[in-house]
Amino acid sequence: MGVFTSYTLRSLRKNRTRTVVTVVGVILSTALLTGVVATATSIAAALLGRTIETEGSWQVYDDLQPAEADSALGRLATDTNVTAAMDSQVAGFASYASDANLSTTLLAIQTAPRVLRGSESQARGLTVMPTVRSGREPEAASEVMLPVTFSGVTLTDDGSGASATSDGPIDLGSTITLPLGAALDENGQLSAPAATRSYTVVGFYVPQHFERNDFTAFGEAGTTAIISANDVSTPIYTRAWTDTNGLSTRNAIKGWAAPIFGEEDYYLHGRLLAFQGMASYESTTMVSLRGMVAVVGGVIVVAAIGMIGNSFSISVAERTRQFGLLSSLGASKRQLRRTVLMEAVAIGLVGIPVGLAAGLAGVAAMLSSSARAFDALLRSSLSGTAQGIPLVISPAVVAGMAVTSFLVLLASAWAPAWRASRVSAIDAIRQQQDVRLSKHAERAIEKAQATGIAPRKRMLERIAGLPGLLASRNLSRSSSRGRTVVVSLALSVVLIVLSGAISLYMGRTMDIGNDLGATNRSVISLTVYNSQEADQGTVSKATLGLVRDVQGISGQVDGLTSSAPIVSGALEATLPAGSISAEGRTYLADYNGDNESAGADGSYAGPMLVSFVDDDTWTALCKKAGASTTAADGTSMPALALNVLAWMESSSVRTVAPFGSPTSATVYELRDLQSTLLLDSGGGALVQTWENTGNGTGGTQSRTSIEDAVVDSGSITFVGTLDSLPEQLGDTSLTSSSMLAMVMPRSALEAHPNLFSATSVVVPFSLDEGADPFDTGNALEEAANATISGSATAYVNNNVAERESTDAVVGLFKLLVMIFSVVCLLIAVANVFNTLSTSIILRTREFAVLQSVGLGPKGFRRMLVAECASYALRGLGFGLVFSVGVVWLFWTALSSSVDLSFELPWGYVAGAVAGVVAVLGLSVAYALRRSHALNIVEALRADAI
Repeated sequence: MGVFTSYTLRSLRKNRTRTVVTVVGVILSTALLTGVVATATSIAAALLGRTIETEGSWQVYDDLQPAEADSALGRLATDTNVTAAMDSQVAGFASYASDANLSTTLLAIQTAPRVLRGSESQARGLTVMPTVRSGREPEAASEVMLPVTFSGVTLTDDGSGASATSDGPIDLGSTITLPLGAALDENGQLSAPAATRSYTVVGFYVPQHFERNDFTAFGEAGTTAIISANDVSTPIYTRAWTDTNGLSTRNAIKGWAAPIFGEEDYYLHGRLLAFQGMASYESTTMVSLRGMVAVVGGVIVVAAIGMIGNSFSISVAERTRQFGLLSSLGASKRQLRRTVLMEAVAIGLVGIPVGLAAGLAGVAAMLSSSARAFDALLRSSLSGTAQGIPLVISPAVVAGMAVTSFLVLLASAWAPAWRASRVSAIDAIRQQQDVRLSKHAERAIEKAQATGIAPRKRMLERIAGLPGLLASRNLSRSSSRGRTVVVSLALSVVLIVLSGAISLYMGRTMDIGNDLGATNRSVISLTVYNSQEADQGTVSKATLGLVRDVQGISGQVDGLTSSAPIVSGALEATLPAGSISAEGRTYLADYNGDNESAGADGSYAGPMLVSFVDDDTWTALCKKAGASTTAADGTSMPALALNVLAWMESSSVRTVAPFGSPTSATVYELRDLQSTLLLDSGGGALVQTWENTGNGTGGTQSRTSIEDAVVDSGSITFVGTLDSLPEQLGDTSLTSSSMLAMVMPRSALEAHPNLFSATSVVVPFSLDEGADPFDTGNALEEAANATISGSATAYVNNNVAERESTDAVVGLFKLLVMIFSVVCLLIAVANVFNTLSTSIILRTREFAVLQSVGLGPKGFRRMLVAECASYALRGLGFGLVFSVGVVWLFWTALSSSVDLSFELPWGYVAGAVAGVVAVLGLSVAYALRRSHALNIVEALRADAI
């Protein structure tokens, strides 16, 4: 061990307080930097996993023509750069007619997946496989699995020559006939099939929609029939999905794929490659993530350099006399620099490993405690047991953080080291360079000497007298160190107040969502949608039948108590003059640019939403509105107008009262389901119809008189209005749609189903005491899936989970900001301690002289309190000013989408003030402790040596 190394270590041991503070600073900065990077890498890994879960792990996809298929598939099966590969043969396409007016009339026919390379789970994970609703996947020849929308539907020949047909309503065990070998030309026309073949239906699956990501999704066809693997002798083409290994760049993958699939004759999974670091462009998510790391990491580095550099400046200032003596004895500038840098290395060897461990442990704890928040951010479904995301960080990244922290440490020590080597021996011994007047102070002295007028007393001098004057003079001589402390305190105040703003405004956003009905009010709700395509009378009757089904489901799940079902749908109606308010007309014009639904006189013609409730709920709602439960004429159907809607105006949401004085309405059954009502130029009603043309790729609009397009009509009397969304209707979307809405008794729908298009049933549930919302929600979903079939689809809205998830997300942001704030506050405390320590060390002779001339302990306390109070008040002042600006920017960004009033989080402001006062108290206690340890005789004797 060299002389200078021994000297450095002895100096660190002698100044334990400063050494400990510096090590703590290194630990904090390293832990915070490691925490930010580890959080980012873990989130990036979770996003990659989520992408694989929802889009598949395929990197390369291609549609292989018959001439190239055998060669390409053979390469994929044997290539060592292939981790997994899977294919599916397309047997052709078929058209059909049906008795259900399905939204699509083109069916693709493809085989079940065939593994080319890798395990079966790896291969099937390349794409998202369909969910089997009933039955099973095809396994043997002449078996087929169809979309669940085909259940109960009869397929008939449409005369195209390539038509799919069935032997009756399709069910498990039914027989359907499919054409094989029919291809689509560039105009969307089917070629003649090579053969036809009968298949037995063995299963139904939930339809998929995203081509390449979803196994059954096609761009050409809306639905797919799946037959067993290898059950096609002559496919029209083959779909292939591949995942690679050993290829680290996008160009490497393209270079590998070109000989197999042809130049650019394939698809790359851009989103997946982006998360794997191989995108040709940066995804928004990754740019945001990297930007966050860069900004926060930059703040940490700057704060760390400031704090650690201040500590080393203290070390150099404390040993300036010793450096002068070493220089006079022949020590070179290089040796003096190495002495300071060796101190940095010694501190780093202790602080950096501990900081890395603390950072990783802190991130692991944060990810564990915030598991619910990450589930809400990254997963579409929630469970009783939060999954969260694991801590993911590579050894290379940990090593990079260690190197970065070490470089920050050296950068912090370099300037003090350079300064120590540049001081002459005489100046170092005199310590003249350690305490300097600021430029402002020098100018003030020069002005006073020139004019003979003493400068105005500063605030500290007026408040604390002579101790205040001494404190003010010292602050002016060490302004650079003081600025570091003030900035640290101000940053901590800003972040603490920002954390409060996030909590305040996110909570208000949730409250507004509740008021508008955007957030459901029940604990759990079950919504069943009837997707049957038929005349609206048939659909409405079928939906009324679903009411009985959902009431049966309610009794199958323990822990839940159901409320009365609500049937929702739409209607086409006309309202007389005075029905729509001026605000309502503006609202409708905003959504319907041509404003052909509302007239200047307040009349209306067009679609409206309606919810049908049971008799007890209807009575309660009429009582709330102060209205009669029946129409005055005794013949028309009663209704309540819902006079509140959410209006997205200039990217912000506010409530609007669209109705004026509605008295009556006429509801119509239109001949064509694609028709809607409009007002003509004379104020009367007409019917606009959309007519499809070609292969469903376009269409035309036509307008006719209402008399020529109406099948039936009925009268509605508005018995009252509801000025807010009732709690009973909290699970409907009445207020969040762009259409006017009303509430009616269910008896009106039962009496006139043909006048309404009722398509959904909502059942709100309350949770019994002690029941778990996640378990009961899952049980309700299982019961609904087992009961609901045919063209109906059931969805469970676990509102407890959603609210908990929203709270967890807000809590996560608050936690992250609060952690950052607390660490910055600790760094600020370290800076204050170090700055005061420097002040005391460099002013030893001054203190000794002051004590010798009679400055007692009380004066010392007032002087040190004045100095600390100056730091605290300036940090608090700047911090609060900048906090207002930061909160205003946050409020501006949020209020662009939600109507919020500006307010500061006063509780957090008080907390920030208390934190600064605490820093002040600790700093004063520490400074007084150091000052009391001074000995007048020893201080003057040391100065005389």
